[in-house]
Amino acid sequence: MFWRPTSLFTRFLVLMIAALVLALWVSNYVWVTVLESRRLERGQEMARDMAYSVASTMEFIRAYPREYRHIILNQFRDMGGSRYLVSINEGYIGVEPFLESDLKEAFIADFHSAIYEKIGSRLDGLTVEFANPLELRVYNGVRLVDLPDRWAQNSLIREPEPAPVLVAQVPIGEGEWLYLAGLLREPYYLSESRYLSADQLLFAGIMVTALFVVSWVMIRWLTRPLMKLANAARHLGIDLDYDLRPLQIEGTREVRETALAFNFMQERVLRFIEDRERMFSAISHDLKTPITRLRLRTELMDDSEAKRKMVTDLEELDAMVRGALDLGKSTDIHEHTHAININQLIRTFKDEYKLMGHEIEVRGIAKRPLYGKPLALKRSLSNLLNNAFFYGKEVRIDVVDTRSELKLYIVDNGPGIPEDKLEKVFEPYVRLEGSRNRNTGGAGLGLSIARNIIHAHGGQLKLRNRVGSGLEVAVILPRI
Repeated sequence: MFWRPTSLFTRFLVLMIAALVLALWVSNYVWVTVLESRRLERGQEMARDMAYSVASTMEFIRAYPREYRHIILNQFRDMGGSRYLVSINEGYIGVEPFLESDLKEAFIADFHSAIYEKIGSRLDGLTVEFANPLELRVYNGVRLVDLPDRWAQNSLIREPEPAPVLVAQVPIGEGEWLYLAGLLREPYYLSESRYLSADQLLFAGIMVTALFVVSWVMIRWLTRPLMKLANAARHLGIDLDYDLRPLQIEGTREVRETALAFNFMQERVLRFIEDRERMFSAISHDLKTPITRLRLRTELMDDSEAKRKMVTDLEELDAMVRGALDLGKSTDIHEHTHAININQLIRTFKDEYKLMGHEIEVRGIAKRPLYGKPLALKRSLSNLLNNAFFYGKEVRIDVVDTRSELKLYIVDNGPGIPEDKLEKVFEPYVRLEGSRNRNTGGAGLGLSIARNIIHAHGGQLKLRNRVGSGLEVAVILPRI
């Protein structure tokens, strides 16, 4: 599985680095291509110059009779009449090739072409090769390094490393081979790297590092307002008791417009919640007052049967009013967020239900605390456990803890819920037909309140019928 960046900051950073590396690769490729082209041009120019010089020297020596040629060579050595070490040998002297490369082959080919261009015909027997000066032999076996300095000074460079020597040999008569050896105008031309040098690579590395640091700072600066916006939206969705101040308007134009829209939305949401709280407070006061008056009037009634029915209706009405108020309050939990020890909370449930004669089986543990509102979460889970024990006799809690969320599965062995009503049971005052009555059960608000609390924590509440019998309630809570 390949790693994929998930955050906007990481994606921007990876994109910047990829673009930077690609730009450097393209620029370096062009740079190396241009350098290679220029190097080939330099090689062609040096090959032409050396070929013309060798051809001129060869024609000059061949113009003299055989008995005078050694005299001419001695004059060359004494007076410096040639930039090459020139000798006449009795035969061809073997040369060990040095620095095999495409550049060398191209140079030798250009050298042959220039000789042909200078003389007008190809020289039979002409051989051209580059040799290591420390191993090169001249004069029928004499090493170049063993010659007097005045003879070899134009043909030998030992430091910092031996420079290749061009050796040209051509027969000029029976039993006579003209031998010419000399350095290139740029002695280390063949040793040049076709790639970037260490200094160039170091410079490129420094530039990449500097641009990476600058990109990191700039992208962090650009994405900081978005991170603040995401943090504010997260707290607005799960914790209304958080200090929900308006966002500071900063960043690019698009981010500023988004922050303005969020501030406007947050203001309307908070105003709506405040208005709803006032409305429920008013309803609570306005409804409880007439219900209390009706209770007092009922006590004055003589008919015991009518009185009993009236009291029953009033108790049901009072329960419905209190349930409606609880439902409204469950979506607006005024409780601070704390670290909740889920394992301890489950142990508390086990102890409490054990006193009522119920056993809860627990599988799995939470690896770390969950941040949420303890009392509200306990109420939500208590409603779910009450339902589980009401419809089934055996209840189990499965705990699955991951890096991003905590899952609690409450499983019972009851009759389950028809598939077409798995979602409908979350609606207020909805009870399954024949499942309970108002004397033995609640008003049908338990699941609604439980889901509202879970949603207030940014989680999900899902129902699923088990194979065979029973219901599985999945409580999925995100870790924030």
